[in-house]
Amino acid sequence: MPESTEGLKTRFLSLAPNGDADSLRSLLEVMPDQDAAEAFEDLEKNAQSALLKRLTSDDFEDMLPHLPAPLAEVVLQHFPQSEQREALEEMWDDELADFLQDVPEENRDRYINLLDEETKETTEELLSYPETSAGGRMTTAFAAINATMTVREAIASLNEQREDTEILARIYVLDTDQRVVGKVRLRDLTFSPRSTHVADVMQPEPVAVNAQDDQEEAANMMLKYDMMVLPVVDDEKKLLGVITHDDAMEILQEESTEDLEMQSGIAGTPDELGYLETPVLSHLRRRFVWVLGLAVLAISSGYVLVSFEHFLDGRFLLALYLPMVVAAGGNTGAQAATSIIRAMSLGEFEPSDYIAAVWKELRVGLCIGITAGLWIALLTPVVIVLLPGTADSISAYQLASIAALALVAQITTSTILGAALPILANTLNQDPAVVASPAITTVVDVTGLFIYFGIAKVILGM
Repeated sequence: MPESTEGLKTRFLSLAPNGDADSLRSLLEVMPDQDAAEAFEDLEKNAQSALLKRLTSDDFEDMLPHLPAPLAEVVLQHFPQSEQREALEEMWDDELADFLQDVPEENRDRYINLLDEETKETTEELLSYPETSAGGRMTTAFAAINATMTVREAIASLNEQREDTEILARIYVLDTDQRVVGKVRLRDLTFSPRSTHVADVMQPEPVAVNAQDDQEEAANMMLKYDMMVLPVVDDEKKLLGVITHDDAMEILQEESTEDLEMQSGIAGTPDELGYLETPVLSHLRRRFVWVLGLAVLAISSGYVLVSFEHFLDGRFLLALYLPMVVAAGGNTGAQAATSIIRAMSLGEFEPSDYIAAVWKELRVGLCIGITAGLWIALLTPVVIVLLPGTADSISAYQLASIAALALVAQITTSTILGAALPILANTLNQDPAVVASPAITTVVDVTGLFIYFGIAKVILGM
């Protein structure tokens, strides 16, 4: 039975410190490149340096695209420029572009100047697109044939292209202006009479993404239409490249991580290195601004409490439900924001549906608020009985009414805010995830205090 990938990785980690080069090389030949890169990344820096001295650049070529850019640079710079050139040119064009986008700008030009003219031209074209655009994630290593070809001519053409093509699962059929008119599978060509024209065996391909569109839109299109490969076109619909399914999965993972971090109040672009390898100062830069900003905003909560301090004299029971009302608003606001952001990222509604989405969340919030308010009102007499005996001017009925009505108002208001703020951000062409859950929670904390004390004043006739 073949050794498992985990077994191979474990054996590599045990051999790396002192194993001989031939044993390590034999192991790398059977290890998946991704696991080899992961194992190398897991080594201590001293062990990585020792391994680089025992192995050649050829041994690292296949794992290089799977290493974080900073570590890939460490590997490259260990070898002479001629070997660096070979390693870079062995990468697929999209892998090379991704690597160059992530290295410091002062190093990028040096790597580009190492490349041959054809690779350099292709790389610079890919780098001209924004990093998070469809063009920035595409590869130009696709297979294409002409609609006027016969099957025999198409197979001959593909035979010439095969070494420069990343994927042959989908072959695009172009017209004389390089526009996509259809697609064909390799097996369709293989099992068709050689004299048949490509136009007679191809299928239409109506789905494509513009090179300037956001990468997330491209990945969502591939998910929606269950595509292995997505054509990337320019404004004139000419085929520029393709995005493959593995890149789509990577895009969705990146976007999901970004949204999760922004909803948690972590700003900026994540480091290429893993969590443990990322310097503390990098974590500080990405988190501090949000923490400071929200701390300053939270001062307003303290201001409200100070303003109503006299109101709590002789009414200590009011303080019992205050944290609950405030927390309920933060929780429901965050839930609404998460639901709306998820629906927008999956394209489940259009801008014309924004009002309907807020209206729906209003009804959901109202239902949650009424249900929670009724339960709290019914539990209030029991809660008061369980409290140590204290003199208070508020009756159980008054406290139950204040808590119930405050919950209804707070939860409904918070749900509306949680839904409306991401929609507003999207309308202003901002990332909806910037309306982070901590920000919403802090805002509804302040509104919750006003709602709670305002309702208390009305019911107590003050």
